[in-house]
Amino acid sequence: MSTALEVVAPIQRASVEARVAQALRELIVSGELPAGTPLVQRDLATRLGVSQTPIRLGLTELERAGLVEVGETGRALVRRLTREDFEETYAARLGLEGLAARVGAQAVGPLELERMHTLYAQLERFAKKQAVDHYLRARWDFHAACYGASGRTRLVAEVERLYWRAERYNRLVLTGSERFSRSVQHYRDFLDACERGSGKRAEAVIHRSIRWAVDLVLETLPSEADATLLP
Repeated sequence: MSTALEVVAPIQRASVEARVAQALRELIVSGELPAGTPLVQRDLATRLGVSQTPIRLGLTELERAGLVEVGETGRALVRRLTREDFEETYAARLGLEGLAARVGAQAVGPLELERMHTLYAQLERFAKKQAVDHYLRARWDFHAACYGASGRTRLVAEVERLYWRAERYNRLVLTGSERFSRSVQHYRDFLDACERGSGKRAEAVIHRSIRWAVDLVLETLPSEADATLLP
């Protein structure tokens, strides 16, 4: 049993399934449960103070989110970060998020731009502190203000799913003040594109930002051919 689980406070109230999934997600993306850690339902249930049913449902949700790997025997592990998973996730983001940026930037109005300015100021503050948790949340909210203006709810939902699936990779990108500064500049450029109502510029910024992340991280990750996901 991982010692990381020993510090988790028992879950007390309603929405048990959602809270279990969120508690496990936070442990995984923060690195407290490292890649490859076995996820034993009985042990998790004991530590979180719930039955095994919400644990099982939570693990299923996290499997869909790409954070948990379940083998043929039903054994669950924290999914390892691999070059192939990273490349596929970011390729999907490149296409779908680029589209969301294009149609969103063409539709934003004064209210969306005001919210984006507020969130951009927060991004600057969080970047200076290298507060990655707050930064990643504010970053999604910033983009969502634009993407949501398009009214393309199915598209935005899929882009959000991919964004949070990529969270552990995003954390690898955001290591050091120089990378935070470069990231913030991408959002300054994106805000400028939205203020101009230029979908083409906004899409180009997203593509540039994603390719920058790929260039930084891709070659640092192990290939699935070199690392067994389920030892």
